[in-house]
Amino acid sequence: MDAIVFLQSTFWLFAAGAVLSVLYGMGCKKASNYISGGMGILASICGITGACLALRQHQIFALELPFWAAPLANAHLVIDPLAAFFILVICIGALPLSIYSIGYVKSEYFNQPVGLLGGLYHLFLLSMLLVVTAANALMFLVFWECMALLSFCLVIFDSKSITAQKAGFLYLIMTHIGTAFILVLFLTLSQQSGSLNFTSFHSGAQNLPESLQIGLFLFSVIGFGAKAGIVPLHIWLPEAHPQAPSHISALMSGVMIKTAIYGLLRVIFYFLAPFPIEWGLTLVVIGLITALLGIVYASVESDLKRLLAYSSIENMGIILVALGAGMMFINLKHPLIANIILMAGLFHVLNHTLFKGLLFMVAGAILSVTHTRSLENLGGLIHNMPQTIFLFLVGVLSIAAFPPLNGFASEWLIYQSLLSAIQFDSHFYQVFFILAATLLGLVGAIGAATFVKAFSTASLALPRSRHAMHAHELSPSMRYGMGLSAALCLLFGLFPSIVLSIIRPVIVALTHQMMAPTASITGNLSVGGGAEHMLTVYSPLLLFGLIVCLIPIGYLAIQILGGKTATRIEETWSCGVTAAPEFEYTATGFSQPLERAFSKLYGTLDIYYKYLYLPVVKGLIQLAHRIKVIQLGSLQVYLLYFLLTLILCLIWIQLR
Repeated sequence: MDAIVFLQSTFWLFAAGAVLSVLYGMGCKKASNYISGGMGILASICGITGACLALRQHQIFALELPFWAAPLANAHLVIDPLAAFFILVICIGALPLSIYSIGYVKSEYFNQPVGLLGGLYHLFLLSMLLVVTAANALMFLVFWECMALLSFCLVIFDSKSITAQKAGFLYLIMTHIGTAFILVLFLTLSQQSGSLNFTSFHSGAQNLPESLQIGLFLFSVIGFGAKAGIVPLHIWLPEAHPQAPSHISALMSGVMIKTAIYGLLRVIFYFLAPFPIEWGLTLVVIGLITALLGIVYASVESDLKRLLAYSSIENMGIILVALGAGMMFINLKHPLIANIILMAGLFHVLNHTLFKGLLFMVAGAILSVTHTRSLENLGGLIHNMPQTIFLFLVGVLSIAAFPPLNGFASEWLIYQSLLSAIQFDSHFYQVFFILAATLLGLVGAIGAATFVKAFSTASLALPRSRHAMHAHELSPSMRYGMGLSAALCLLFGLFPSIVLSIIRPVIVALTHQMMAPTASITGNLSVGGGAEHMLTVYSPLLLFGLIVCLIPIGYLAIQILGGKTATRIEETWSCGVTAAPEFEYTATGFSQPLERAFSKLYGTLDIYYKYLYLPVVKGLIQLAHRIKVIQLGSLQVYLLYFLLTLILCLIWIQLR
C-alpha cells in the first residue's frame, strides 16, 4: 500500500482522537480515556508504517490541507525524507505512551477533566507532525506556536500547583524568545527569495552577504536552541518537564525537543548550504558544553524527573556534537565519515526518544504509588514492583550506553567517527576531534554514575518512606507501554543495521547539495556499509548471544567446582545497632564525590542568572516603565497610534 494513505490516516486519526476525547469526556471519563489511548495507538501505528514506507520509496509526498487552512499561504504539507524520519520519531515515541496513558490517566487524573487532557495530548502530537511537514514559513510558525501553547497548557494542567504555573510561565517566555529569532530568520529569507515557500529559501540565501549568512546561522542556533534546551538557554527545561503529567513529560523531553533538531537541519542543510567549517565547529563546542553541564547538573539531582530532564539536555548536546562534526567532516572532504556520524546523530535522536520515554514512564509509575519524586524517600521498590524496576533497569542501561542496548549502538558510532579523525592531515583537527571524543567519554562516565545512583537509591536496600514500603505494581497497560519501549531499546541495539537502513535516505538527502560531486560515496551501499562496518566491531547480536550462553555455563561451573557448602543465615553485623533505612547510602551521599569534583561547574547556573537573565529582565522592566507613559486609557489615542504606525509602515515600503 502507498505510504501516502498511512500518512494521511495518521493526521486524521490524531485530529479525530482530539475531538472524540473531548466529546466523550463530557459524559463518560472512562470511555474518553480508552478512546484517547486507542486512537493514539492506531494513529501511531499508521504513522510508523507510512514513514517507513516513505523512506524506503525515496519519494517526496504532498498533502493538501483542508479549506479552512487556506489563509496559511499555499497550504499543503510536504513529506520528504527528513520530514518522514521525524514523523517516525514522533509516532514511535507516541505508540508506547498511548498504551501507557490508559492506565496512568485512570490512576492519576480521573478526578480532573480527562477529556480535555486526551484532547490536548492528541493536538500536541498533531502539532508536532504539522511542524515537521510544513511547506512554508508561515505554516511552520503557526504550527510551531500551536505546539508551544499546547505544551504550555499541558505543563500547567494541574492548575492548582503554583510551581507548575511558574514553570509554565518560564517555559512560555523562553519559547517565545526562540520564536522571535526564528521569525526574523524566516522574514529575512523570505524577503531575499520573494516567497514564503521553503523551496525558494535556498536560492535566496545564496545571494546574501557572508556576514548576514553567519547572522542567520546564529539566529537559527538561538531560536531552535531555546527549544532544544542548549546551554545557556536550558533553564526552562528542568522546571517545565517535571510539572507535566508523566506521559506528557516523556513527549516533551523525548519528542518535542527533537523538533528543534529538525529545524536546525532544515535551515542549515536545505536553506544555508554550503556552509563553512566554522559553523560545524560552533555546534560541536556548544554540544560539548551542553552535554557536560547537562549531565553534571543531573548527577547531583535527587528529584527523579528533574534528573531525567537534565539528562535530556545532555543528550541534546551529544546529538549536536554529531551534527556539528558531520558538518566539519563535509568541509574537510571526508564524506564517508560525515555520512556515518550524521547517521549516528539521527540514530541517537530515535534512541533517546525510546529510552527517555521509558524512563519517564517508570518515573510516573513510581510517583503514582509513592507520591514522591525524591530519590531520598524511595528505596526497596524492587521487592514490591519487580516488573517495573526491571524495565527501569533496561532504561538505565540504555541511557548509560551499555551494550547491547540501543544507546550504546548510536554512541559507539559517534565515538568511532570522532576517533577516525586521527587519519586527517591537519594536526589541529586531529587534536580537536580526539579531545571531543575524550570529553564525550567523560560525559558518558558521569552519566553511568548518575543513573547507577538513580536506579540503586530508588530500587535497592530498604524503603525509606511509608509509601515506598507499600508500593505495588500498577495497571497492565502501564507495564505494556513500558515493556514495548524496553523491547524496542533491545531490538534497536541488537539490530542497528535495520534502523541505519531506514535512516540512510535522510543522510543522502541532507548531503546531496554539499557533496554532489561524490555521488558514488554518498550512495546507499557506501553509506550503509561504512556504518555497518563500524558496528560489526562489537557485533551486538554476538555479544548478546555470548551473555545468554555464559550465564548457564557459569552457573554450572559454580555448582560443579564449588560443591556443596553449608549455608548459615544470620543478620548483618551493624556494630550492635539495629539496621534502619536512615543508615543507607542516599542519593545525596552517592553524588557527593561528583559534586566536589565539579563544584566550579555547578556555579555556572548562578552565572547565567546573574549576568545573562537578570540584566535582561531588569532592562525589560525598566523599558516597560518608560513605555507606560503612553498608556493614557483613551481609545481615541490608541486609534491614533495605530494610524501613525500604519502611515510609517507605508512610507517605509515606498522608500524600499
